[in-house]
Amino acid sequence: MKKRVSVQLDGRSYVVITEDDEEYVKGIAAEVSENLLKASRSAKNLDVRDCAILVALDYCDDSKKEKRRNKELVVKADQIMQHTNELNKKCADYKGRLTDAINENTRLSKRIRALEEQLRVLNKDNERLRRFEPKKTDAEKQFEKTVQEKRAERLMGYVPMEQGSLFDDEEPQQPEMPVNPAKQGKKKKHGKH
Repeated sequence: MKKRVSVQLDGRSYVVITEDDEEYVKGIAAEVSENLLKASRSAKNLDVRDCAILVALDYCDDSKKEKRRNKELVVKADQIMQHTNELNKKCADYKGRLTDAINENTRLSKRIRALEEQLRVLNKDNERLRRFEPKKTDAEKQFEKTVQEKRAERLMGYVPMEQGSLFDDEEPQQPEMPVNPAKQGKKKKHGKH
């Protein structure tokens, strides 16, 4: 609601019709009076009207500069808002990635625990089987070693050479393959069934 506010400027009374608070209007009038007084002191030969024009020019200049500054601040605020929105999107993206990584880590941790449990069970089974594994005799170990050596010789292309004489009537002897001592005692029976 509009109201009438009476103010004093340079010794003269003016009535201002406004919706603003009376204290605010009187504060503006006091500021204008002070600026009029400064203008009249700086230029002694100017009358009140000229001083009022100088004060009005100063106010217009200040107002334009403030509007320009305000516009620049609005543009900066818009840029800050845009940058903030981009950062919020990146933050949400990183949060999603972090959640996925945490879920994957949890899944892998469960898988590791399951594999560790499986390994523990297998190690137990392995130990149990080792207890029941029959121990090899020295003869069996020597037989396996000889067989492995013969296989290695064949793989390397080793051909055993025998010395003979043109004058010998005997056939050259074939080298004997070692016999598995475990099977040595068992002979096959041949005959009619």
